[in-house]
Amino acid sequence: MGNTDQDKMWLKSALETLPTVPVPAGLERRILADFDAQAARRRASLLGQLRDAVWPGAPAWRPAFVFGAALAIGLMAGVLIPLEDGVAEGTEQTAAVSLDAPPTFEIGENS
Repeated sequence: MGNTDQDKMWLKSALETLPTVPVPAGLERRILADFDAQAARRRASLLGQLRDAVWPGAPAWRPAFVFGAALAIGLMAGVLIPLEDGVAEGTEQTAAVSLDAPPTFEIGENS
């Protein structure tokens, strides 16, 4: 325990003795101008426009991650939620969707 306190004190004194070097104003302006130019190039590209149409200002991985997660959730729901028991072998499969009535679920009953 005492060793870490000594290390902290030594590091603090070492950092305090270091000279500070100011950044030249020309270098600062050039860095900021390059940043603005890079941002303008990213916005002008087709991929950048598509990304901004989906999720403005976000890095490309965020919309891709959200769409991938939605796809995975949809696939899991499609695999794990069973179809109606009315689908039997040799019959034509039909699916009816009724949006007027709430869904009914029969859990634990044997048909």
